[in-house]
Amino acid sequence: MPSLRDQDIAKVSPDERTLVIHKKKVYDVSKFVNVHPGGQKILKLRHGKDITNIMQNGPHEHSRNAYRWLEQYYVADYQNNTHDISTNISDGVGVTRIGHILHEEEKYTANKKADLINWDEPVLWQVGHMGAKYHDWVDDPVDRPLRLFKNNFVEFFSNTPWYVIPMFWLPIIVMFVLKSYSSFSSSEIFLFSMFRAFQLPFLAMPVLFLFGMLSWTFVEYALHRWLFHRDPPTTSYFLITLHFLLHGQHHKVPFDSGRLVFPPAAASVLLVIFYSLFRLVFVSAVVDIFVAGLVLGYVCYDLTHYYLHYGSPKKGGYFDRLRAYHVRHHFESPNLGFGISSKLWDYPFNTCIQMRKRKKDN
Repeated sequence: MPSLRDQDIAKVSPDERTLVIHKKKVYDVSKFVNVHPGGQKILKLRHGKDITNIMQNGPHEHSRNAYRWLEQYYVADYQNNTHDISTNISDGVGVTRIGHILHEEEKYTANKKADLINWDEPVLWQVGHMGAKYHDWVDDPVDRPLRLFKNNFVEFFSNTPWYVIPMFWLPIIVMFVLKSYSSFSSSEIFLFSMFRAFQLPFLAMPVLFLFGMLSWTFVEYALHRWLFHRDPPTTSYFLITLHFLLHGQHHKVPFDSGRLVFPPAAASVLLVIFYSLFRLVFVSAVVDIFVAGLVLGYVCYDLTHYYLHYGSPKKGGYFDRLRAYHVRHHFESPNLGFGISSKLWDYPFNTCIQMRKRKKDN
């Protein structure tokens, strides 16, 4: 195995890489700095330092997955001695080799253990064959590229940059609002489509809009808890594949920036279905303004979700606490903490994640 000494690590600029030492091994955590739940400053200040003690005896416990996640960033063994650097050079690990050791493609060489899938091939059609092993596998997150489909066209639409969400949905929200406004301002509006009852005043518009946004918070919680985290039968290839497509992929590669928001193509199909069902009961003006609020709630959720993974919230602020809460959902308690944009529904359903503080010795 390659090795690095203090002298070698000192030659690596902290502005370019963040190297830490844990149990005599060197890890390049540069990719993880910006998404560390404790904030990037904590890791940057520990560049070149041994973090073994702080991980074991810090103010809060690190989960099993946190240690397994760290292993992905292994780059070299740590050699704390004073022998001449030429020895390292003769071993092919001198100063001229530091850049090669820290190359992105080299990070997984120590972690190419037998896996249940072939990561060099599209993943989606492989996961269904795991059977009973799928549940543990999907809750063991990794930091690596993921390809779902073999077809390039389909694969392209399975990846969605965050900015596509407001670009696509905000004009649709405006359209729904204007359509509803036109109906409310030009005619009498009754609640139900089948009979004229419960006439609504113009002021019902903002109420219905806000009710739509509030409704989304429950939809978000319900989908996340009772659909996305419903364990598929281990004997069903189809249901395991569907689970991975809907949400399992996000838990396996939680920091894949192209898979943090829901593709508009798939979301549009769901919108058409639910809009049609609502129209069977309520008049179009009511459905339009309610759906406008619902979709805006969804947009806020998707952008919040992305921000929790890739943003830099102010330390100690609301989003900083929410970010730490969501990261614990990924690494510590996947069966708790189903609220993403807020903890609103985690409270009444008793699914809040409690911070695991380290027990002090008596």
